[in-house]
Amino acid sequence: MSKILVVDDEKNIRLVVGKSLEKAGYDVDYAVDGVEAVDKANNISPDLILLDLRLPKMNGFLVLEALKSDAATEEIPVIILSALSEEDDVQKAISSGAEDFLVKPISQSDLLVAVEESIMEAGTGQEEIEEENNDEK
Repeated sequence: MSKILVVDDEKNIRLVVGKSLEKAGYDVDYAVDGVEAVDKANNISPDLILLDLRLPKMNGFLVLEALKSDAATEEIPVIILSALSEEDDVQKAISSGAEDFLVKPISQSDLLVAVEESIMEAGTGQEEIEEENNDEK
């Protein structure tokens, strides 16, 4: 079962997104601010992070930068889930390493499609790495 870290300071968003993911069979954990997000990413090694940009203590851009600059978390796919929808924000997030940028509010079906695609792409990449390692032995 894939583990997803949902990072959002709004309780209602965490609940709605989390329930949708749990119903689809994912193991979900939560963080309410940027500092907690980085700590949990290091401690639980999620398969995917859904990250809001407007967060207390450390905004989402700084969280993304911290995750992508740490060898322990750099390979974890991150999907931005934010009400910010300016083209500059989208481009900055993608160029900083986000896999995708979803604008709130988002339908449950669109969310699940984006999550499944990101996890499958990350999983496929991991399988290829493992195959290469086995071939070298």
